[in-house]
Amino acid sequence: SQISSRSIKITWDPSPSDITGYKVDIIPMKADAKQFSMNVGPQTTAFNIKDLSADTEYQINVHAMKGLTSSEPVSIMEKTQPVKVRVGIDVKADIVLLVDGSYSIGIANFAKVKAFLEVLVKSFEISPEKVQISLVQYSRDPYTEFPLNRYNRIDDVIQAINTFPYRGGSTNTGKAMTYVREKVLIPSRGARPNVARVMILITDGKSSDAFKDPAIKLRNTNVEIFAVGIKDAVRSELEAIANTPAETHVYTVEDFDAFQKISFELTQSVCLQIEQELEVIKRKAHLPARNLEFSEVTSNSFKVTWSPAGENVLFYLIKYKEALGGEEVSVSVRAPVTNTVLSNLLPKTTYSVSVIAEYEDGDGPSLDGNETTLEVLGRPRDLTVSDATTSSLKLSWNSAPGKVQQYLVTYTPVIGGEPKEITVREDTTSTALTNLEPGTKYDLSVTALYASGAGENKSPSERNPKVANSN
Repeated sequence: SQISSRSIKITWDPSPSDITGYKVDIIPMKADAKQFSMNVGPQTTAFNIKDLSADTEYQINVHAMKGLTSSEPVSIMEKTQPVKVRVGIDVKADIVLLVDGSYSIGIANFAKVKAFLEVLVKSFEISPEKVQISLVQYSRDPYTEFPLNRYNRIDDVIQAINTFPYRGGSTNTGKAMTYVREKVLIPSRGARPNVARVMILITDGKSSDAFKDPAIKLRNTNVEIFAVGIKDAVRSELEAIANTPAETHVYTVEDFDAFQKISFELTQSVCLQIEQELEVIKRKAHLPARNLEFSEVTSNSFKVTWSPAGENVLFYLIKYKEALGGEEVSVSVRAPVTNTVLSNLLPKTTYSVSVIAEYEDGDGPSLDGNETTLEVLGRPRDLTVSDATTSSLKLSWNSAPGKVQQYLVTYTPVIGGEPKEITVREDTTSTALTNLEPGTKYDLSVTALYASGAGENKSPSERNPKVANSN
């Protein structure tokens, strides 16, 4: 089995018997936790159980099913992994540190800002494949101290932070954010596609220019903005700049000596937000299956076919259930196969079907559709003739399967003559044929009539019963 904090993947040997599927019971070994069950198709011998609780032991039972009858289970005990709170170690992001270098900061406090930046960047693994950091200082004009793709080692980043100069000037925060959007977070300066993008603003005062529109434009390019305000910074201004919620995106300290109070909390919030953004990026990269089609529809099965999803798909999970209710059943198909037959279905029933592409690090969006099985068009069984007289006989049969509306009885003289027909009610399984010609053989048949048409007809084993001669 493969285990994470939220899932357990199990496998089992196929049943040697003729079965209709498997039932998987998931029983948490924790007080007040609810157990649940899942049904999978008869071809499935591996299944990834998702949405489990972290650090929890589960008993997992697998039953072979034949209709509603279940076998003795095969059982296993497994425990999900605990959630690991990671602070920066395993994230992939482009981070811009936008630092206020205006005159109000002062040289002594600017050194404390540098110390805070050093603590911040030490939380990240710096490399072209993990975290890239750019430092932009701004006052009247913004200035790139180093771009995203300048340094690949944490020691080099720290060295650059400790040595960049204090420039001084006014506080044009709006202009600086426009600069970050147009001149820093761009491919030619090292910005990468499909990674989280973060800007951390550190300022001690009120912006000297308009900042709301530049902040909105920056956030609209999928940049997550955090704001740190020191001393006289205006919190309402910081909240207008940063993303929501303010509780995790806006931090204020009373002076430059209080940075250490927020350093861990800020770093953790940044990392958690990066991880959430990476999940969104992953989901976008997890392409769904396409072009869902149904074919070979019968009264108890149909074939499901779809076009391939992304290149790295491992399995396709097909979930189906009666559209108006009923238990959900799952079938797992290993890529690159893009079809499966759903069997053991009910006749004349609409099923909701979802196909989900499963990747190593997540699932794609589901591809959904509906299909309706055909009505059973069967025939009566065990047709017999009895009680023959000179002008009549009795015809009996066992019921045809499905929702029969009527039975059509046809009788025709073998030597020639017009066929005659009578209909009887759906709950009737015998009828008397009267006014027959004495001494005449008849071809007899009974056909079940359904809403969608006629089923096969059935003739008696004695194909040409003869009416007795009159004396």
